[in-house]
Amino acid sequence: MYKVKLRNMMNSRISELNINECGCFDDLKNIVDTTKAKDYIEKLEEHIVPPFEINIKVDNLLQRFIIGGGFEV
Repeated sequence: MYKVKLRNMMNSRISELNINECGCFDDLKNIVDTTKAKDYIEKLEEHIVPPFEINIKVDNLLQRFIIGGGFEV
């Protein structure tokens, strides 16, 4: 289900201004596995990242991914 939401968002005219229309972006963020996200981000940054920063970084990463049309992670 999340793959369909993500694909639909990426195929529409999404911008920073309208990325959360109908709460779709929030729905997508809510299904992120925060443990995996924390591991991924800490490997990238090579240091421990506080939990509140993980949420900010996940938000930014998802926005760039959707608006940018995807990229390899």
